[in-house]
Amino acid sequence: MTFPTAAVPETTMRWHGHPADAPADTHRAPHPSRTRAWASAWSALTTERILAHRHLHLTDPDSAEAETVSFFLVDATGSPYWTSQETDAGLPPVWPGPVLYAGNSPHAEYGGAGTATTALAAATVRAGLDLAAELGARAVVHPGLNEAQADRLTAAARATSAGPVLDLATDVAWTRTLGPTLEQWWQGMPTRQRRDIRRRWRRGTEAGLVLDPLTSTADILRAVPDFAPLAAGTADRHGTALYGTDMFEQLVAVPGTVLLAARHEGRLVGGIYGWLYDGCLYLWASGLDYEQPLAPLVYTWLMCESARWATDQGAILIDAGRANHLAKARLGYRPRILRTVVHLTGHQPATEHALRRLSKCLGDQAAPHLPPSTRW
Repeated sequence: MTFPTAAVPETTMRWHGHPADAPADTHRAPHPSRTRAWASAWSALTTERILAHRHLHLTDPDSAEAETVSFFLVDATGSPYWTSQETDAGLPPVWPGPVLYAGNSPHAEYGGAGTATTALAAATVRAGLDLAAELGARAVVHPGLNEAQADRLTAAARATSAGPVLDLATDVAWTRTLGPTLEQWWQGMPTRQRRDIRRRWRRGTEAGLVLDPLTSTADILRAVPDFAPLAAGTADRHGTALYGTDMFEQLVAVPGTVLLAARHEGRLVGGIYGWLYDGCLYLWASGLDYEQPLAPLVYTWLMCESARWATDQGAILIDAGRANHLAKARLGYRPRILRTVVHLTGHQPATEHALRRLSKCLGDQAAPHLPPSTRW
């Protein structure tokens, strides 16, 4: 199925009804959430209330860069991760109606599809606005961007003069490098935290916690019915229903999926769902059994064991995901600001004000854990 776009040559821009229908991209996806497998999985979800999806294959004739950008239409309160940001900021829902998320969803830590060149960014913006008009979206939202990606999209969007454009900081990704040994992992932690974290890790091991890294599709799917309620319950303790079983079942198709399961006497007491992809271990969703007596130790123990396992696999980087700033700073992770570019479809002063307030509130919460000179 294809959807024609006016005023752009068909060989440069073409819509598809499913990610698998689009031609190959020029380069391997830089992150798990930029893979075709992620976009295909997201197309089948029900936890995020997806009303429609389209997939745009773009080619920059000057650079020969080719990339596929996925767009998902979601109702005003239909994205659990976006709702979690509103909850964290203590604010009511921002959107007055459906929105079109470009590059999958806020659930994907990193976005940026369709921003590799100025020409691709311009085409992504034009196509997104055309699709928003067709589907009745109140905004086109590009989450999970680095500064260069945000700059290219913002410049392209402002050149269209079709509604206000906001470039907002909305999140923090926490990453750190891995050395060849776990000892270097310990040395990368703040000195005043290291002794306590090592003590908790040792206590967990001595109490019988065992890491069970599940990497096969069959093993992960067998564990999902036990893990999904733990992940959902952990998110609920922070005020938001973030995860559904369908997410873990569908995303198992993404290359490098792993469920790092913590077991005690054979029972699952915690876990982290993520991906080992191109030398980086991405930690995405964690779940803990808070009724288990060892619960106070499990998260720190799992984070340390994740680093040990990643080192054993030859990984050179570990990405601990977003949120939980204090715990990740204590473990020696370094912050990286993620930006969201929002192109409003028409004059919406109340929405614009709400978005700026959301960004400020999230920034105020992150500020104590960021270097003083960090631009938010």
